[in-house]
Amino acid sequence: MDANAALAALGRVTGTMAEAVWGAEPTATVPACPGWDVTTLVDHLGRVHLWAATAARTGREPDPYPDRDRSVPLAQWYAACAAELSQTLAGLDPDRPAWTFFRPDQRAGFWRRRQLHETAVHLVDLLQAGGALPTRGLVAALPHLSALEAEDGVDEVLRVMAPRKIERLAAVPPAELVPARRPIAFSTSDTGRSWTLRLAGGEVRVDAGLTPDVVGTVSGPAAHLYLALWGRADRASLHVDGERSAVERLLDASLVP
Repeated sequence: MDANAALAALGRVTGTMAEAVWGAEPTATVPACPGWDVTTLVDHLGRVHLWAATAARTGREPDPYPDRDRSVPLAQWYAACAAELSQTLAGLDPDRPAWTFFRPDQRAGFWRRRQLHETAVHLVDLLQAGGALPTRGLVAALPHLSALEAEDGVDEVLRVMAPRKIERLAAVPPAELVPARRPIAFSTSDTGRSWTLRLAGGEVRVDAGLTPDVVGTVSGPAAHLYLALWGRADRASLHVDGERSAVERLLDASLVP
């Protein structure tokens, strides 16, 4: 996804999230986040928006972490955070140097894509908390993301979030965090994109397509594969070919924080 497309999608999804917060039950339980209610969810997402905007604008890791202004109603506060994020990123050249948690990409434009998917996943949380989106069964499409945008989310999990997990948990052997010494493939059944993931020399390697040495493949609609990788959809609804045990071991480990 290019920088302009990511920015446009970010504005659309944060706008949808802001509208949804107004009608949400603040104490509703968030199924995918044990111990969280909707208020906790929205508080988290708004502060993440402010954190990312600060990182992009200043070029440095924000310190201290932003706090919520509790004098402002939650929905109003979130809408302001979303607006600040979108306006900040729109005003910066995506190639401008900026701090990010992903060493290979230290540009302001990184935050356009990252905050798009941060918001998209937490909008799913909000919808599931309100009973508007199922937590079981096949999710063929999402109301707030196109299939190609969901496909991009799968790509981000494999290329950004999985390596980040190894870096964050440096004291844990990489093979325990990403158990893929033998290559596992991921495939979107509706958009036709595939990736092969493997652990090589303690680092995550992702190749485009299905390599000849793949031992197992997991596939499904882009929306469902995206949500399953984020723990927001039923992994049992995905299709597995090849060594099921190898695929399930990788999926059970989780590639995201």
